[in-house]
Amino acid sequence: MPGRAADPGRVPLCNAAEESGAGVQGSAVGGGSQERPGARGQRQNIVWRNVVLMSLLHLAAVYSLVLIPKAKPLTLLWAYFCFLLTALGVTAGAHRLWSHRSYKAKLPLRIFLAVANSMAFQNDIFEWSRDHRVHHKYSETDADPHNARRGFFFSHIGWLFVRKHRDVIEKGRKLDITDLLADPVVRFQRKMSREEEEPSTTRCFVNCIKDAY
Repeated sequence: MPGRAADPGRVPLCNAAEESGAGVQGSAVGGGSQERPGARGQRQNIVWRNVVLMSLLHLAAVYSLVLIPKAKPLTLLWAYFCFLLTALGVTAGAHRLWSHRSYKAKLPLRIFLAVANSMAFQNDIFEWSRDHRVHHKYSETDADPHNARRGFFFSHIGWLFVRKHRDVIEKGRKLDITDLLADPVVRFQRKMSREEEEPSTTRCFVNCIKDAY
């Protein structure tokens, strides 16, 4: 990692409205949400766009089971390769390297892992790592993004469909994340993900589904 800390202004942290977005890439900010009582009595905003996108993603996965027998061997190998690549981007990249600092990686490896992570459709490295650190520091409290006390469904996938609890945002701002801001790879990936307009994200998702079939 670079020795000097980066200027936080180069990668602006989200404001309260943005940070309260759900945990999938391109989470909606603003309209399209509806309040529902949470598992522990708090109000939670459903991000309907995330619900729709995640539903389409899983429906496409189910439909792919019909196509597997018709697929050529090279297609199946490519799909398996992409699966391994994106898994590395999340596990070896966002999780072990950037969240936990379990090992050190030089620039070429960090670039490779960032590209693989971008393919995983799990937010950018900065947000993934910050939220994961909050999860470990405040596990099973309202500051935990996927608090298990709010139920099995919420802790596994439901947390992706609602805006973050205010405690997640508040505690996340207090964490020391200067190491993430000091990494030019993390800054670049976050800059690119933040500059992408929401309609472009949706079009990209739809086009990927079309290209796949």
